[in-house]
Amino acid sequence: MLLLGVGYASCTSFHLAEYRIPAPLVRVGRPGPDGWEVVTEVSITADRFDELGHDFERDRPVVRGTVGAAEARLFPVADAVAYAERWLAVHRPREEEFPHPPA
Repeated sequence: MLLLGVGYASCTSFHLAEYRIPAPLVRVGRPGPDGWEVVTEVSITADRFDELGHDFERDRPVVRGTVGAAEARLFPVADAVAYAERWLAVHRPREEEFPHPPA
């Protein structure tokens, strides 16, 4: 993974870890073919990815440098996903609810 001019909040590899855990699960409302429906799905959010990235960089080898004026970080995707799976399991709640009632 090459992060070029962006921080860990933009590290989409961490989203793969969210799906692999898969937690927390959330119930969300959305329009469906027969009207409003409520479904359960994996909560996807980059809210704590900067904190996760900080810990990842502290614990795992990350090559840092610059490309032009951009700060760059380079690391194996497999390492990032495996680390994020363990980190998210500890630092995120198992279940959340984000109600989206029909309008």
